[in-house]
Amino acid sequence: MKTQFEVGIIGGGIIGQSIAYQLAKEGVSVLILESNKIGNGATSAAAGMLGANSELENNDAFFQFAKESQQHYHVLRDELSQISQINIQFVDKGMYKLAMTDAEASALKDVVKYHESVEWHSKEVVLESEPTLSATIKGALYIPEDGHVSPYHVCAAFSKSARLLGATILENTPVHEIKKTVTNEYTLSTPVTDFVCKNIVIANGVWSGHFFKKLGLDAGINPVKGECLSIKSNDIGLEKTIFYDHCYIVPKGDGRFVIGATMVEDDWSTVPTIGGIQSLIEKVTPIIPSISSAQLIDTWAGLRPQTIDGKPYIGQHPEGENIYFATGHYRNGILLAPKTGLMIRDLILNRKQNEDYVKAFSVNRLQVQTMR
Repeated sequence: MKTQFEVGIIGGGIIGQSIAYQLAKEGVSVLILESNKIGNGATSAAAGMLGANSELENNDAFFQFAKESQQHYHVLRDELSQISQINIQFVDKGMYKLAMTDAEASALKDVVKYHESVEWHSKEVVLESEPTLSATIKGALYIPEDGHVSPYHVCAAFSKSARLLGATILENTPVHEIKKTVTNEYTLSTPVTDFVCKNIVIANGVWSGHFFKKLGLDAGINPVKGECLSIKSNDIGLEKTIFYDHCYIVPKGDGRFVIGATMVEDDWSTVPTIGGIQSLIEKVTPIIPSISSAQLIDTWAGLRPQTIDGKPYIGQHPEGENIYFATGHYRNGILLAPKTGLMIRDLILNRKQNEDYVKAFSVNRLQVQTMR
């Protein structure tokens, strides 16, 4: 078994796989160590929304990063399909962000003034397009760029493509310790064997906090449990994703609709609760009344990694070590995976970076702001 690599990635979810794919494309020898199964954590629990406009409201570096990542899915759709023969199920029919009150309608109309890529659609226009929705809506913000993908298929496509390009991916191989060698490389201790890597990327979601502590960094990651359900109904016909009050309804094209997600902070359980699922049903029933007769297919929950300010950590160890972080993506892991992979690749290969992104996602950004 090969034990020496240029880059070792801890975590085999969609973030780690995206990074491995981009590095493998450049001929870099890459190792992914996943403690469970590939994409079995937060990736498997996500609905796959690419909500750059619906989720993010400030026109800052985070928003621009998200928009670029969203757009890169247009490249990946064909690129990953050619290499892996896996369809990532990219759907770009847009999204409706609903207004249920006059105040919400007024706020969404204001958004149009500052974002050229969105439109306000009246109640009549919305219902003509999506007649399943309740007649009590006030209208909606139409966001043509916010589509969705299948997280499972994206992660699988990244993984298979990375393997075909030479990456080594090991499942059920947790990393217990990172040690620096006398030659300024890093030893990753696992139950299988020790691996030696020149560069390390920590990309294991909520469990990244373990390595932050080990490395003496004060950058916490907290779990936010997200519960979801899927339904099937012949009475519901949606083309666009529907978004309201941090709740989404995503049509999957096979008669299924994914509804999510709750936000339960500091809960490490991945078992959905009756209360959580009930709260989702109560939230979407006024939007789509016919949902009450739908068939319940499945329920599940995942742990989203949240940082103190809600933005991910994407960058190099603040002391210049060859240790990189790609974690804390919270509700936007699927959306941000493409651009995260590109940014970490360029950091490792010492390519020019967008300094606004480097500052926005640095591990010690909060300490720097405090000092100012």
